[in-house]
Parts: sequence; C-alpha cells; structure tokens
Amino acid sequence: MHSLEESIQILEDFKKKGINQNEAIVVGLNENKTIPIKAGNGVGAVEVPRGILFHNYEVDNTGKIINANCIIPTGQNLNNIEQDMKMMIPQILNKSDEEITLLMEMLVRAYDPCISCSAHFLNVKFIR
Repeated sequence: MHSLEESIQILEDFKKKGINQNEAIVVGLNENKTIPIKAGNGVGAVEVPRGILFHNYEVDNTGKIINANCIIPTGQNLNNIEQDMKMMIPQILNKSDEEITLLMEMLVRAYDPCISCSAHFLNVKFIR
C-alpha cells in the first residue's frame, strides 16, 4: 500500500511540476552525485512468482527509452505447456468436450501463468 501511495504522489508531482528532460538524475536523497545521461543498453533479470523475468532497455543520448524487450516466464513456459498438452490429449480423448476443455485449462493453470495469460491462453476447438 505504501508503494502504491508513493507512486501516486510521484505522479502527482510530475503533473504539477512537469519533467525537465535536461535535468540530471540525482542518486539518493542526500547525495550530490548525478548520473550522466548517455546512450546505452542494459539487461536485467529478476525472480518473479512464476519464474525469471528478463528485461532489456535501450536508451538514447537524451535519456529516453527507445526500445524495450521483456521476456516473461509464461512465454518461457510455452513449449513445455504445448508438449504436456500433446502428451495429455491422447489420454483424455474418451471424455466429453467439456471435460477435455476443463482438463486442458487445468494444465495451463498448473504453470501459474499471469491472470491475462491464463484468461486468454487456451481456445479449445474440436474437430471430429
């Protein structure tokens, strides 16, 4: 809750004061050190609830992000999900369409994808 309230305050300050693109980025609250603005590329990885999030950013010489790429855990798990589905389908073909759909949805959710991925990941179409 604190982070949310702090984020709202920061955004409100930006709305009031604006953003000076020429202003140096200050490090820390009580330090006079600044980070020089220059073009570059950075990569990071952080553990998240569903795996590892890899992210890459490219910044131009004005400090603006001109390119960003995030590789989310759900994307990293797609091949495993697909392979598990291929193994599971022959074992459940004797069930009703509703049961098959439910079991496939359960398989996807076992990988704990994010909410938006889990809601839009699977669209079962039966061809007989």
